[in-house]
Amino acid sequence: MNKKIFVALLLIIFAASLIAKESIGITLKVKGDVILTHEEDNISAKDGTELENNDILESKDESFAVIKFIDGSSVIKLFPNSILTINGEKTNGKLNKKSIMKLGELWAKVTKNTGDFVIDTPTTVVSVKGTKFVIMVDENGFTDLYTIEGVVNMKNKDDEHEADVGAGQKAHSTGENEIIVSVIEEGEMDDYDVPLTETLNINLKNDNGEKRTIKIEME
Repeated sequence: MNKKIFVALLLIIFAASLIAKESIGITLKVKGDVILTHEEDNISAKDGTELENNDILESKDESFAVIKFIDGSSVIKLFPNSILTINGEKTNGKLNKKSIMKLGELWAKVTKNTGDFVIDTPTTVVSVKGTKFVIMVDENGFTDLYTIEGVVNMKNKDDEHEADVGAGQKAHSTGENEIIVSVIEEGEMDDYDVPLTETLNINLKNDNGEKRTIKIEME
């Protein structure tokens, strides 16, 4: 069987099991200290940790997490010292993703025509159709957006000023007044773009409690 088809079948089967458990995503890769808050429980996120609605991921110093939504359409990398709440709702066969970025830095790659993809920050709403981009949120809630590919819309929550930010552009918003759009400077994104190779570790357990891990590398 073709390797890509085999990988796709495994992802479909695994996604189906996640849907049955009301999960909306999985951590592909976790490095360092990343805390997952699920309802009232705090645990350490690991490779292959399932994520449900309203789960909160908080990455500590020198830590990160790479997340993939169950429909396979979108990948997020949460950089150190960041806080993200994961949300998704299936509508008309598509998974609409609306997550909340409280603080920190996030990279995302979104596939077109796979449902809404929205990131809420304290001051703005960032809406995506299909692209790669980076969001940075500081302690004041001020938001910076860097569009690597495609077009991203940024809209202020307070006064509803908005701007479309195209590839090679960046935008800054305090949540009020005009959104400032300018050109990304050479080398400014060198430390933020993410290689497109992903490793998925799937932990399986049979009826006897025996565990094994399947590792899938996707390009």
